[in-house]
Amino acid sequence: MGNKTYAKEWMTLAGRNLETARLLIRENHFTDIIAFEIQQVMEKSFKAVFAFHGEKIPKTHSLQVLYNFVQKTIELKSITIDDIIIISDYYETQRYPGPKYFLPSLDEVQHSMKIAEIVFNQILFYIESSC
Repeated sequence: MGNKTYAKEWMTLAGRNLETARLLIRENHFTDIIAFEIQQVMEKSFKAVFAFHGEKIPKTHSLQVLYNFVQKTIELKSITIDDIIIISDYYETQRYPGPKYFLPSLDEVQHSMKIAEIVFNQILFYIESSC
């Protein structure tokens, strides 16, 4: 059985990451940190769908894995698998130094932010409008 309350808790956390990313963009903050916040918006929004349907929350940060489940129940508009892959990579590449680390451009981060806002809003609507 699903749990709308638990799903909303996930969305509250995702909303905090979204607001943080917005604030950091307004303040022209480091794009790698903004990118990480965007990835967290997506991850937590996707995990809210698992919670809503009473599914065990996977212990993964891979947006591709989470997206595969979500897309079976919600038709997410205006996003592509390429968007998912790019944003998913922020978790690993922006969190730790090393050969994969890079500083995303402001344009890339702004595009990813739009995707995160779309996903967040569509999932929130799905949860709130369901019985």
